[in-house]
Amino acid sequence: MEETKDENNEVKQKTESTQNESPVQEESPARRSLLWIFAGGYLVYTGYRLCEGIIKGTDDASKGFLIAGGIFIVIGAVLLIKAVRNLAKAGAEKASEQEAAARKMIEENAKKKMSISERAHLAENLADAEENETEEASEKGADSSAE
Repeated sequence: MEETKDENNEVKQKTESTQNESPVQEESPARRSLLWIFAGGYLVYTGYRLCEGIIKGTDDASKGFLIAGGIFIVIGAVLLIKAVRNLAKAGAEKASEQEAAARKMIEENAKKKMSISERAHLAENLADAEENETEEASEKGADSSAE
C-alpha cells in the first residue's frame, strides 16, 4: 500500500517538473539565439578594434593583433549567422505548429456531433430568433407608417 503511494507521488512529481520545465524549454532557443547574437556582435566589434590599428597604420600595432582580430571577426560572424538562422527556423516551426493546431481544431469542430440536448437548445434558439425577427419587422413597419 505504501509502495503504491510512493510511486504515485513520484509520478506526480515527475509530471509537475515536466510541466514546469516546458515554458523554459520553449523559450530557450530564442534566448540562446539572442545570447549568440550578443556574443557574435561583441566578437566582431572586438576583432575590428584589434585590426583598427593596422588598418589606420598606427606604429604600435602588430600583425598578431591583425590575425587575432581576423579570427574574432570570423567567429563572431559565424555566431551571428547561426543565431539568425536558428531564430528564423524556430519562428517557422512555431508558425507551422500553430497552423497545424488550428487545422486540427477546425477538423474536430467539423466532426463534432451534437447531443440531443444541444439540438433542442438549437431549435429553441432558432424559434426565438424567428420571433425576434418578426417583432423587429413589425416595429419597422410601424415606424415607417408613422412617418
